[in-house]
Amino acid sequence: MSATTKFKFPERISLGGLYLAAKSFPHQRKWVGEAVGEVTPAVPDDKMLGLQISGHIAEGTLTESLETLKNLQSFDLSTVRFSDAILKEIAHLDQIIELRLDFVPFEDSHVAKLSPLKKLSTIWFLHTAITNKSLRQLATMPSLQHLVLKKTDITDGGLVHLSDLKDLRTLLLPSEITDNGLEELAKLERLLHLDISNTKVTDKGLEFVGGMSNLQTLCLNDTAVGDNGLKHLSNLSNLRTLYLSGTKVTDKGIANLEKLTNLDYLEIRDNSVTDAGLQKLRAAVPACTVFGP
Repeated sequence: MSATTKFKFPERISLGGLYLAAKSFPHQRKWVGEAVGEVTPAVPDDKMLGLQISGHIAEGTLTESLETLKNLQSFDLSTVRFSDAILKEIAHLDQIIELRLDFVPFEDSHVAKLSPLKKLSTIWFLHTAITNKSLRQLATMPSLQHLVLKKTDITDGGLVHLSDLKDLRTLLLPSEITDNGLEELAKLERLLHLDISNTKVTDKGLEFVGGMSNLQTLCLNDTAVGDNGLKHLSNLSNLRTLYLSGTKVTDKGIANLEKLTNLDYLEIRDNSVTDAGLQKLRAAVPACTVFGP
């Protein structure tokens, strides 16, 4: 069912674009109009209403619409003129579930300002300036379940702090991560989705990944992972989606995937795997959709 609620935004200026976002990660969006005047969007039970804040609004404008904005659960700041003042306004909206900070000058010093957001479960930090210091602060926010850290300055040394996020389900990591960092992630027992594409991870690092028994999605695109590394994945019985494009994997390595009977999607392009090797895999796991070579 859909709930229809009346929202009153400023009459003469749009606060930005409104969208419906899926409650489940990655919160796929559908745009539904502008945050201007009176709007009555229908919000299904499995969706949340969100706002991509306009880059044209002045500081203080959000505060003027605070009571209306408290009914929204997702905010996208990627096009805003980012400032401490804007972040302070956002911190009053303690019902936020998803926050997108991609491409804004968000730094370590800003993380503490997110602490009032007790329901925040998803943060997108793509192309921000955060470092390992930010992870130390984020570890004090137990509601976090999904973290997008691609194109940041996070390194192995910061990942030790993530072990305190007992409910972390999704993690997308930046390019400087190595095998040493993955050892820390082995403690994340509830992790379901791990993206270590374009990192410095090798076969050795997959020893730790192989112990993540609940893992459902694993992205290894454009890494140095090869046949020996895939041996460590053979016991991931819950794995459903696997990306191996741009790796060093060959027919010999994908034979280790034949035990993954729940695998239903495999992308394996730009490597040495042949049609013959994939044909054998398809016979062993017929329900798996394979894209490649």
